[in-house]
Amino acid sequence: MKPYSYTPIADLLVDLIDTKQQQHSFLVSSAALRVASPVWRKMLDPDTKFAPLETVSVNGKEYIKITIEGVEVESLQTILGILHYSTENIFPRWMSRSVGMTPEFLRFDFSVIRGIALLLDQYDCVAVISHFAEGWFGTGKGKKEWPWDPDYVGVGFEDWIFIASVFSRLERECGGCSRAIQLVSRELIKDICMDSSESADIEEAKHYRWKETQLTLRDAGMDIGTNSVEPIETREREGEKFDLVEVDLEMIPQKILGFILDTRLSIGYQVLAPLYYFIQKLMNSETTATPVLLDNDDTGFCENTECSAIALGTLIQSLREQGLQYLLAQDLTKDELRPPSRCSLQDLTLKIQVLQMTTFQIRNVHTKMKSSDIDESIKNAVATKPRLTAELLEFKAVRPTLSYTNRPIFLRTDQDISNPQSAAVCPLVLRLSKIKTNAQDLLNSVKGYENLDE
Repeated sequence: MKPYSYTPIADLLVDLIDTKQQQHSFLVSSAALRVASPVWRKMLDPDTKFAPLETVSVNGKEYIKITIEGVEVESLQTILGILHYSTENIFPRWMSRSVGMTPEFLRFDFSVIRGIALLLDQYDCVAVISHFAEGWFGTGKGKKEWPWDPDYVGVGFEDWIFIASVFSRLERECGGCSRAIQLVSRELIKDICMDSSESADIEEAKHYRWKETQLTLRDAGMDIGTNSVEPIETREREGEKFDLVEVDLEMIPQKILGFILDTRLSIGYQVLAPLYYFIQKLMNSETTATPVLLDNDDTGFCENTECSAIALGTLIQSLREQGLQYLLAQDLTKDELRPPSRCSLQDLTLKIQVLQMTTFQIRNVHTKMKSSDIDESIKNAVATKPRLTAELLEFKAVRPTLSYTNRPIFLRTDQDISNPQSAAVCPLVLRLSKIKTNAQDLLNSVKGYENLDE
């Protein structure tokens, strides 16, 4: 293939082996590259101590040759175009994912801008794109000034953090870069998961994310990021299929990746600890676990042993249904109170939200009841509980009212307390509700990485 020439005074041939292992050649000015990059300066210096560069003949003329690998051809074309003042086909600002279909411009999508960042990092020449940085990233002050499409914080786009960290080295502050890192790192804290059977070492660990199954996006010309690997597992939820895929976080700077993983573990513990202590207390276990109380929590435990037994049994069943049965073990350490295998913080919060606990509580509508009557009513309710529970589980949305000896007994599930008119709610249900609220509040409070200058 004939090389593309950027200048009539070219003295250097740049060979590119792109991400598809296709070869591209460009004739350029070595002086332009040497001015822009200290790495190229040392490499191309006539007096360099490195091994002599290969020379090739093109149309009867000799050129020195360098080889670049592993980026999109449009990434290198963008850099070379800027260095040779040939920018008419370079996108001045970030556009939608359909920009690759615009013939008058170079393709410009996530893969291309990622390749640009790789070149800027490898050859230490970030200043080259100073004129374009704000157009590509914006100021960070408005949602429309950065690619805020939800796809761009989704699976396969994790390297926005790497891209933004490279662009942030510009002398002129790139506000959009800081905002991008905050946004994407926040999503990763909530969204990544690990396999408990694999290494947890930061240098060896594998990381996964769940994504909605989409079969034909690449065929439709849509930008799907760097993730095109086969799914490890597929699950169905509410009629939609989701794939578990491995994501590559290798390019994320270590200090940011460490923050993401540490925050995930910290939030996971804060979500699970109140639930774990609640379960252990309900089981009356002799545990060394430190009591973890929620803020402003003055809710007591149920004093009725029969009610507690019903609550514990149904809660254990619900924990097993959600894969949280490991919380039944005694004396778990802080390191063991973490999201289960292949479970993100978002998944964990959802699992806690759907936990169910069945209790009963007496409510006297008209007259004050004697303690002996209450005891008798409780015995009746407990005696008939197995038959009634099976019926109630089929109609969870309806609060059942059961009457014995003309005294109302309410067999209740946790969802009943969402009704502001609800009365006589068991303290156990109130406590579980607070645990659920705490979990959701913690998830909502997650913040991304902010200390970019450190």
